[in-house]
Amino acid sequence: MDELPQLKIEGGDAWYRAVPPPAVPVPAVNMPPDLHGERAILSDPGTGSIYDLRILGDVRRDSGSATVNVVPELDYWRTTIAPHRPVHPRTVPLEHVFIEHRLPYEPPGQDQLPPEPPRTGDADYLLRRIAPGPDQPGARTPVPARTVGNVHGRRIIQATPLGFSWDLRAISEPYETEAHDIVVNLTSAHEYYRWILTGSHPDPVPIGLYLLWTE
Repeated sequence: MDELPQLKIEGGDAWYRAVPPPAVPVPAVNMPPDLHGERAILSDPGTGSIYDLRILGDVRRDSGSATVNVVPELDYWRTTIAPHRPVHPRTVPLEHVFIEHRLPYEPPGQDQLPPEPPRTGDADYLLRRIAPGPDQPGARTPVPARTVGNVHGRRIIQATPLGFSWDLRAISEPYETEAHDIVVNLTSAHEYYRWILTGSHPDPVPIGLYLLWTE
């Protein structure tokens, strides 16, 4: 797991109020050539955008053009969890591909309060979601998991005293424990897809709903 950045909120020990940074789409042509495994978005001109893709292999260049192979998230994990099963990548022009780039976390200044968490119905949140066009991707802005209709299967971000923990998946809806805490069972993305592909049970970890974000 990557090292977690320290969450610093001036004026008190309120790390759980930190807001995760959004993931913004960056044209793949502007990224380093080693893109294998990167989360990708495909712009299909005149139609729309396809999210939840991954890049397989290296960028290929031929006669001045560049292409790359993309697969759905499930097929990406299939190549590592069940490599004997075939996958069928789609070869697309590199210029139609965007990479999800997570912005760095910037703690509030000494005289600033932590920002209010975005809410799915707020006008500001809706404005931040507006994409440049129908076939251009927009940013993925984290919202508190408690504000969405359901969380099962969603990408989850967990706030911890040391930073944000990424690449998690919810494998339950919120439920109440015997101690009357509202929690969600989480597992890693790897274990989640291994569960789907092989039936191998993940090791769920119940985490308080108030610490969780989704996109």
